[in-house]
Amino acid sequence: MNELIYGINIEKIERITGEDQKVIKKWKKGTKGISEPSLRLLRLYLNGDASALLGDEWKGYRFKGNLLYIPEWKNGFPPHEIRALFWKCQKVWSLEREIELLKRELEKRNKEFDNLEVKTAFYRRQLVLESKLGMILQRSFI
Repeated sequence: MNELIYGINIEKIERITGEDQKVIKKWKKGTKGISEPSLRLLRLYLNGDASALLGDEWKGYRFKGNLLYIPEWKNGFPPHEIRALFWKCQKVWSLEREIELLKRELEKRNKEFDNLEVKTAFYRRQLVLESKLGMILQRSFI
């Protein structure tokens, strides 16, 4: 626990944890224990261990040199790439919703088209019957 604060000046610890310098001096002397929130902040800042602050689900995730390293990936991600991934995910989600709407609209149009084909076939049969009837009537009166 105390190995985190050795070799680091008091001002830097104060900047990381927000604690008073008197409290930090007591930590360094060993007369007072480091509070859990401050300990977590120090682990995150000094070791880059994301799980120290964010929980066990973040084991293996590390911050180093302004990059986030994830266990499944060799290279780290800078903040702008993480933001870009977020926006791409939002865009994909939006496009998926739009695709679903278009699929529903296409199904609706296909049903309408099928209904029109049925009506077309009916009117075609009617036209053929009327034509035959007209020819019969014409021959009858000639």
